[in-house]
Amino acid sequence: MAALQPDPQPPRRSSFLPAFLRDERIISILGQLIFAFVLVYLVSLVWGSILTSLNSKNLTPNLNFLSNRAGFDIGERPDWYSSNSSYGDAFSVGFVNSLRIISVGLVLTTILGVLAGIFLLSSNWLLRNVTRGAVEILRNTPILVQLIFWYAIVISSLPDFRTPLTVLPEGRYAIPTRWLIELAILAFMWFSYIAKEKVGSPRRLFWVSSLIAGIVVHEVGILLIPAAYGSNQIGSVGLGFLIYLVISIILIVAASRVTNAMRWRLIGLSVGQLVGGLLFYFGIIPNAGIPLELYPTIFISRRGFAFPELHTTGRFAEWLAFIAIGVTLALILWFYLGRLIEQTGRPYPRIRYAIIAIIAFTVIGWVAVGIEPAPTTIPVTGEDGTITFMSIADARAANLLTAADEELYSTHPILYIPPVQRVNNAGIVSGYLSGTQVSPEYIALLLGLVVYTAAFIAEIVRAGFLAVPNGQIEASRALGFTTGQTLWMVILPQAMRVIIPPLASQYLNLAKNSSLAIAIAFADVVQITTTIMNQSGQSVTGITMIMVTYLTISLVIAFFTNLANRRFQLVTR
Repeated sequence: MAALQPDPQPPRRSSFLPAFLRDERIISILGQLIFAFVLVYLVSLVWGSILTSLNSKNLTPNLNFLSNRAGFDIGERPDWYSSNSSYGDAFSVGFVNSLRIISVGLVLTTILGVLAGIFLLSSNWLLRNVTRGAVEILRNTPILVQLIFWYAIVISSLPDFRTPLTVLPEGRYAIPTRWLIELAILAFMWFSYIAKEKVGSPRRLFWVSSLIAGIVVHEVGILLIPAAYGSNQIGSVGLGFLIYLVISIILIVAASRVTNAMRWRLIGLSVGQLVGGLLFYFGIIPNAGIPLELYPTIFISRRGFAFPELHTTGRFAEWLAFIAIGVTLALILWFYLGRLIEQTGRPYPRIRYAIIAIIAFTVIGWVAVGIEPAPTTIPVTGEDGTITFMSIADARAANLLTAADEELYSTHPILYIPPVQRVNNAGIVSGYLSGTQVSPEYIALLLGLVVYTAAFIAEIVRAGFLAVPNGQIEASRALGFTTGQTLWMVILPQAMRVIIPPLASQYLNLAKNSSLAIAIAFADVVQITTTIMNQSGQSVTGITMIMVTYLTISLVIAFFTNLANRRFQLVTR
């Protein structure tokens, strides 16, 4: 038998290309370089054509025009801007206005979107379906239509600025003393007895029912027959009171005969209404009023909204030091109690302790800073330019204190300045003397962006919560976790991995949709830059400035959302 011979090798093909040009990696790199070269060449041809056309019209793109006088006013502007400012200043105003919309909108749309997402998963049929209908309508309606709706219908339906809607009606009122006493009784009973009892226990049911019944009977009696409140002194018992007492005792005995689960609730209601009737009949709780003067804090009209102003005073830095101490103590408690939880397994309410520490030092700092008295006399400049010394009260009564003087001599760290209407000699409101004024265009744009984007965030939150396996929730309940602990430690950490990536896209959409402000004449960066381009002719530079502005804002939002995404990523090995 002849031995098997190996198959002959196929003849090699001769190639005129060198070996390195036959390498796929080299070919890929060369292809990318050629594509980049062609792209740059085409862009340079287009750019050269644009420059040639602009040079012929003496409109060469540059930034020198930003120093020229703007010559136009801006509705939504700071005090330092005027028509004599430069184009660069006008662009800065538009950029700040866009940041005001975007920053406030991101916060509000997150809050509203998360709440709507939770409502979509609610067990309440009405709440769940109403939210579902609103979300579907908002998601499927163009944002531009919604902006026009908020501006042309909602804002235009508000009253005139001469008779605006007010939050907190102006006037002198009285807070009944009995409300404060009833609130103190409720707080004392809750922390002393009720909170220590197990949920659903007979003692807890009895105390809750009796307190509710006692307060309701006491308040209803005062509202319906106020003249009879406290008309009978202790020791003076009438026939009506005896009948009421007998009926109450019969109700208590009848409730004690009940054998089902409602027994302790009925006993508590019977005892509570008896105690409430006694308090009303003898007038044991005083019904005097604590005087309170209210001033409107917000004015709402077609001309816009007026909000209070908050100014820091000369003592704000000292108060801030106390707050810093409270925050530092809260962080120490947070990490210390967290280590104890890991070592012992005992649940410590570290969130509660951290909040208490911050609030305590905030209040202590406010009181400590305000203890230092204000100077008895201060220098005041009169209308004729002379400087005189008088007390702060006299200077304030004579309206000689400026805003800077109020901030300098105030005994509080923060100065609260409510909005005050300006009334002319004819008694007609002509504007506002103080307060922060917000234009109707800003309010309409903010409402439109927040409501529209929140509808998408609601669906994202709903999907994130549903992505958590139901077994995780059942396991947390089996371990004895409360609803809050389950949400905070089980659902949210897993849901955030699903929520954050699409949430970042909605944040970017809100930032870019803010450019639609031009539809309702809000002075954002697009509208102001468009005006600059129309006046200066620098259209290429203006469009580039707008593109760079929104690119920068989008990159900043993407940077922080990516940080949050990495924080909640599932780390694997």
